[in-house]
Amino acid sequence: MNFRNLAGACLISIGTCAHALDEVVVTPARYAQSLGEVVPSVVVITREMIERSPSVDIAGLLRWHAGLEISRTGGTGQQTSVFIRGTESDHATVLINGVKMNSATVGIGALEMINTSVIDRIEIVKGPRSTVYGSDAVGGVINIITSNFGQDDENSTSFHVMQGRYGMDEQGVRLRYGNDQASGNLSFSRLDTQGFPARNTSGTDHGHDNETFDFNIQTKVGAGEVALGFWQAKGNTEYDSFGSDNDQDRKNNILRAALTVPVSDNWHSTLSMSRTKDEIRQNQENSLSSGNKDFAFTDRVVYDWKNDFTLNDHVLVLGASLADEDTDSLSFGTSYRENTDIYSVYLHDRFARNRHSLFTATRYTDHEDFGSAVTWNLEYGYSLATQTRLSASVGTGFRAPNSSSRFGFGGNPDLREETSRSIEAGISYDLNPLTALSLRIFDNRIEDLIDWDVTISQNRNIERARIKGIEAALSHQSGPWDIRLEGIIQNPRNETENSRLLRRAKRTLTGSLAYSREQFFVQINSLVTSQRRDFGDVALSGYGLVDVSAGYHFPYVTLALKAENLLDKEFELASGYNQPGQSVFAELQIKPM
Repeated sequence: MNFRNLAGACLISIGTCAHALDEVVVTPARYAQSLGEVVPSVVVITREMIERSPSVDIAGLLRWHAGLEISRTGGTGQQTSVFIRGTESDHATVLINGVKMNSATVGIGALEMINTSVIDRIEIVKGPRSTVYGSDAVGGVINIITSNFGQDDENSTSFHVMQGRYGMDEQGVRLRYGNDQASGNLSFSRLDTQGFPARNTSGTDHGHDNETFDFNIQTKVGAGEVALGFWQAKGNTEYDSFGSDNDQDRKNNILRAALTVPVSDNWHSTLSMSRTKDEIRQNQENSLSSGNKDFAFTDRVVYDWKNDFTLNDHVLVLGASLADEDTDSLSFGTSYRENTDIYSVYLHDRFARNRHSLFTATRYTDHEDFGSAVTWNLEYGYSLATQTRLSASVGTGFRAPNSSSRFGFGGNPDLREETSRSIEAGISYDLNPLTALSLRIFDNRIEDLIDWDVTISQNRNIERARIKGIEAALSHQSGPWDIRLEGIIQNPRNETENSRLLRRAKRTLTGSLAYSREQFFVQINSLVTSQRRDFGDVALSGYGLVDVSAGYHFPYVTLALKAENLLDKEFELASGYNQPGQSVFAELQIKPM
């Protein structure tokens, strides 16, 4: 591995050097296109970036990018939420290889169940994507890609071991193979950590263990192609519940199958089926549930028919999908069982000619419980001869309340669906092939935002929220040095009550300084964020973090040291919950072929 080339790849984010614009992404429109053709803000985290990052879990990877805020109730394995540009955590659609993993009961994707050792890359689109991915994608999309064969054109076997503070112990193996007819990968990872007290009033460590299995294969069949994939993450998490030490088992399964057929030179048709299962089982009896053990199950099956047409300067996508969701839950004495069908048809068009790029899309959704909704996106980009690119976009979003929000503990069956309209404008400028600046402003208005009312212990629509902000980024490469700075200033407001939305900061600045020469690399990440509010109008103080990693690449072996929270700062991401102190981890990777 050439770490000099790796350093340049690390700058793929909202401020992107000219040489990275040829990077191919699939998440913005569900087909491959170069990053330079994409109008919305996109963050790409590659496998090489994950390996050299000081972060040891997915929460750590995401928080170093402007507009991605993390909330976590403890350490590794505890419930993790991400807020994209100030929107709610359930406004982020989390995908595994393009398949939605958000629970229809909890509402968010179980990021804490994803071990980074099985990830090939992460693509994050900031801004509404309900038109492309349906309900929930009001704030954006996080696509966890575990099978990315073809990007590095090599068969490989690798082994991974990492150990460190809080009893962290992780092992994994990854196999990749491909030829002209077929390609595939197989990954297994096991993680165990003793943890630390999740709440600051507890004296008991709360640990987490996780096993992740991932298998993907795609093969040519005649003129077409068949793809199969299976993902499973299962584990146990200990946590503090109102002063009691509890634990729960959780399992996520995603099965997907797709057949792509070239109907003609300009028309490719894809039929796909996916099934997502999310299971949470409480291991202690709940007195409020008549001595029974609480649980929450989601079983979602999605059938999708997607047609891609290439017509001169246009890429046209026409498709339809049917989702069948089953949910079953018992929580604090409240139980429910629901079945929901969601049907949608969608149409996208991307036009690219010379310096112009235009993306238009619309989606009609027929929700069994909330009727019909139409969402749309209009995005335009224009490149000037002076290496300057202008962009503007407007889009709408739609999110139907999940079953727990309506029928679970504190549920409200009278909840209305959330809708949004977002406007964004941006400019990027390449000072030279190795230095880039970017600036984006955004304004997101959300109607009927669903929030928890602590005064009545029930979910309710708060009528109106508005999030205005500005993002800026600078990236620069000079010889063995790489520098990245990202910042956001935002105002996430509950306009009905004239208050700030919870657990979101107004100002965040992140930076990365990397040095690589020959086979050696070192990276320093830093973050500074301002005060936030939490439930009960509790103020969460602003904080600053510094993480460091260093490593050396021997033939077939890479050794690395990672240090999180190097300055041992005390901070909270949720009121009353501890976060990791200074932590050092040693990592060994073996790649015999």
